[in-house]
Amino acid sequence: MAVDIRNHDEVPPLEELEEFTLVPVSRDEIESRFDDGEQLEEWNVAEERNDVYVELVPDPTDTPGADDDIGTVLYRLVQLFGTPQVPGFDAGSDVSDREDTTFKYLFRLVSTGDDDGELPGEWLVTVHDWHTELGVSLAAWSGDDADPAAYDDAVGIVSLGLVTNIVTEPVQCEYKDKWF
Repeated sequence: MAVDIRNHDEVPPLEELEEFTLVPVSRDEIESRFDDGEQLEEWNVAEERNDVYVELVPDPTDTPGADDDIGTVLYRLVQLFGTPQVPGFDAGSDVSDREDTTFKYLFRLVSTGDDDGELPGEWLVTVHDWHTELGVSLAAWSGDDADPAAYDDAVGIVSLGLVTNIVTEPVQCEYKDKWF
């Protein structure tokens, strides 16, 4: 039975999630890899696993005061990291070839804690919308020796848990100095 990632028994406690940092990959690096003919291979954690999901309010207009929808997720990501840096997902660009993803960030997830050998020191993740929900995918460049689908289950759970925690926490807005 699927469980919201925030209640999943394999997600490390918040204190352990604090030992990981999401570092945006520069647009220049992404464009350079694309220009070299590489592709970004992705493995969507929630789509591939049937035991976990992220609960976002699907239509915030149905729930008074709801602020946990994909639009709010994007707002928080923009406040924290700027606009999405993956080419092809720029605001105002041609969207005719998109299927269900309208924004995408590429991050390097780095462990800043003690290395116990269970998880790699770093790996790539994309954060995107997926069927109007939060998508978190393990990622790798086609030119590297990594296969995102071959990562240990813990890598996917930690990635989804960390990103969910980041995007569901309010951020301080510039406007009127309020939290949203």
